[in-house]
Amino acid sequence: MLDVFLNNTDVTLTIDLADSSGNPLNVDAVQYRVVDQDGNVLVTQSALAGFTAGDLQATVTIPANKNQLASGSVREVRTIELICQSQSGTIGLVKSYGIEALDPLKVPDTSFQSYASAELMAMSIPNLAAYNAASEQEKIAALMDAREHIVQLNFGLLNSNTNFSQDQLQYVPEGSFQSSYVARNSLFLFNGNLALLDQSQFNQLPEKFKRALRQAQVVEANAILGGEPDDTKRGAGIVEEQIGDTRTKYGQGAALRLPVCRRALGYLSYYVTFAKRIGRA
Repeated sequence: MLDVFLNNTDVTLTIDLADSSGNPLNVDAVQYRVVDQDGNVLVTQSALAGFTAGDLQATVTIPANKNQLASGSVREVRTIELICQSQSGTIGLVKSYGIEALDPLKVPDTSFQSYASAELMAMSIPNLAAYNAASEQEKIAALMDAREHIVQLNFGLLNSNTNFSQDQLQYVPEGSFQSSYVARNSLFLFNGNLALLDQSQFNQLPEKFKRALRQAQVVEANAILGGEPDDTKRGAGIVEEQIGDTRTKYGQGAALRLPVCRRALGYLSYYVTFAKRIGRA
């Protein structure tokens, strides 16, 4: 995994001057440049200050202003490119590292909750062995992935102009809420798509629904980290498994393929619809 550093801070890396087999290189001079994940040049090619011919390592410091996330971004990558001059020719070496926001779980763009909120939610949900055993970086990655899984579901009640009590998904203080997105060709409507909500719209959703999303996100992260092995086996088509004297049988029919695990769906079942829309242009 990449080393990851905090957004807008100085980063100093020491890079071994060695070939792909680990053999040290006899380098006379080093130049370097820095690019982002899209290949944009952040530091133009220049001589590496402090390098002495024959050194076995190159130490590069990237200033904080080159490690600043773009607006709306929570994670980016920087790559240091070394151009090493030796008597045998020019050799190129690269070293990448990540930069991220203090909490890359940005509501609602990458998550339905902050990292602290997810940790608090996990305290009230049993049987999260995989999640609880994971590192902070692994949890954050799984929570972000879980959000991507959940927004693939169809939340059929998000598009309504009917005002019921606050425990209903349709309720918002203004009395109506529209989350429809019309494609450029105006032929398709995408209703109930959580991926399209901005922060203001997300904040207006009922607390009961947002809590269900937070619960589902944590248990789906647990599944992503390997915490729901039975779902994986059932989805792979396994109908029977025997280990020693223990035999486990699964349903004979084909498992319904869903973007989230069965446990996560349990928290969201009140709001999710599986009805297919049929219409004409």
